[in-house]
Amino acid sequence: MFTLFKWKYKPNGNCPIQAEGKFIGYNFYFRSRWSSATIEFYDGDVDYFSAEVGFSKIFLLYETSDSYFAGWLEHGYCKYLVYKGCLMFLIYLFFNKIKRKIKSICKLLRSMR
Repeated sequence: MFTLFKWKYKPNGNCPIQAEGKFIGYNFYFRSRWSSATIEFYDGDVDYFSAEVGFSKIFLLYETSDSYFAGWLEHGYCKYLVYKGCLMFLIYLFFNKIKRKIKSICKLLRSMR
């Protein structure tokens, strides 16, 4: 059964705050530490820290000038940042993977003139 979103573990801890899960078949790793929060999406069921990750895309979700503030964000706000990152990733996939299909359709239509 296809799962749209599933937590492996929700945002937890402080400095860093971390979370992991799956979104539309891709693994994600969220980390909020120092002055920023990021989320990384990667394919396969490999350990995040493994060098064998095939596809990886990182998004910056939050940035502050305070050196330690991001490591102490509320966990509820971190959940929001994870959902925001998932939406950004979905848009990224749409524009980068579907773009090829649109190009081939346009090419076909030009050849039919």
